[in-house]
Amino acid sequence: MQGLNFRYIISVVLLSVTGFASAEALQPDPAWQQGKLENGFSWQLLQTPQRPNDRVQLRLAIKTGSLTEKASEKGYSYLIPKMALYHQTDAFPAAVLQDFWRQAADPDMPIPPAVVSYDYTIYSLSLPNNKPELVKQALSWLATSVAGATYTETSLHNGLNIPNLPVATLPLDASDPVWRARLKGSAMMGYDPGQKVNDNIDLASVNSFYKKWYTPDVMTLYVAGHVDSRMLSDSISQTFSSLEGRRSEPVSVAVLSAVKPQSIDMLQDRQTKDTLSLIWDIDWLPINDSSVLLRYWGSDLAREAVYRSLQKTFNQKFSQDEVVPGLDCRVQYQKASCTLTITAPPEKMAAVTDVVLNELVTINQNGIAPELFDEMIKEKQVQLSQLFAAYARTSTDVLISQRLISQQNGVVDIAPEQYQSLRQVFLASQNLEQVNMDVRRLLSQEAAFVLAQPKEKQTMDAEQIRQKFSKALWPQSQPISPTEGDVVTQEQAIQLAPAAPTTK
Repeated sequence: MQGLNFRYIISVVLLSVTGFASAEALQPDPAWQQGKLENGFSWQLLQTPQRPNDRVQLRLAIKTGSLTEKASEKGYSYLIPKMALYHQTDAFPAAVLQDFWRQAADPDMPIPPAVVSYDYTIYSLSLPNNKPELVKQALSWLATSVAGATYTETSLHNGLNIPNLPVATLPLDASDPVWRARLKGSAMMGYDPGQKVNDNIDLASVNSFYKKWYTPDVMTLYVAGHVDSRMLSDSISQTFSSLEGRRSEPVSVAVLSAVKPQSIDMLQDRQTKDTLSLIWDIDWLPINDSSVLLRYWGSDLAREAVYRSLQKTFNQKFSQDEVVPGLDCRVQYQKASCTLTITAPPEKMAAVTDVVLNELVTINQNGIAPELFDEMIKEKQVQLSQLFAAYARTSTDVLISQRLISQQNGVVDIAPEQYQSLRQVFLASQNLEQVNMDVRRLLSQEAAFVLAQPKEKQTMDAEQIRQKFSKALWPQSQPISPTEGDVVTQEQAIQLAPAAPTTK
């Protein structure tokens, strides 16, 4: 469905989840093989015989990021991956390294080879299928340049001076006003994953930081592809068992603050349309038993029902594609939130805002339409009947990325068979009354309002809109003044709509 993208998608087999009335432990998908070396280095492997032509995906996740930096070490977490990408060794001189990177990146779906965040760093390689020697070479590069390196002055020079090194950060922009609002009151404030280092940097200090935090006991290698599991497990053991070191200090866990009712205005130079975003905090617990799953899946259905009700109303009142809604739900740093976005021409946004408010009030009072409920249940039953075919079509890069998401957020990655069983019970148990209870529970929560407008066409402000919604939906709330500094002018917008739809 266009515009509907639930970013909180744990895996293809756990698109969203349910359970039974009594708590039942979930069983991890046995298709993912796991192992651990004596030095604490862990690995997980998913063989994909159903995708023999897919590229082999490798991800090395390390529990370290910008939260480990002292004041004198600011920027080290972002610098080290840049040094690693062009770290030359006897096994990887410049020419060999250049050829390796030519093969280790997917030209059709390029992703950054390294991503740095607050409490983790992930290195990513994508290799052509049916090249076992290249897989061994990739393991060797990870072991010598990432997991067990001693960086040189040449490595430092390359990390500091080679332009446009493909190292990304999460979040993409820590100065984004919406993200900045989420950081207030959290331990993550002031620890920008993309911070640059000071000019006078000492190599010995960088290597000391690296050896302290890049230890094998906090590393996990994920592999997904059509590979020989026995040969690969032997290669992993041979390659990584010699790594030394053990974490002596824990890394602070990155935890976002809850979404607070507030208003944020964003004025942008290159934007041509207005985008209104309503952001709700979602109750979140790690999903490891059926009682938690049941609550999540029920609220998940309610959120989609609200979105689809709005979409139908827009289609009736406005021209095709004149008003574009989107729904984006995700878990980040132990907190979950949902963002409802509506993009429209500036001259239409006032009318669109009234339509959104009236529709939400109507839904809150009367519930969703029975025919919409029936339509959603039938659609999801059809999707469930196609589960195994959809799983067989899912590419290795999606499978491994979603595995990482589940691991980061404490979600048990269940097998397709268990998912199918749980989902069947859930769909059979749903009724209109229950969905409407969850809808009203969602709409009883105050939302944060973000309004992004072209700078030269500012006609509204987010606080006026928030006050109007508060009077109609949350009359018990007290007025909250806009946060100082929340009106900004910047070129980069917040994520206004999901990049691509995802089937639920």
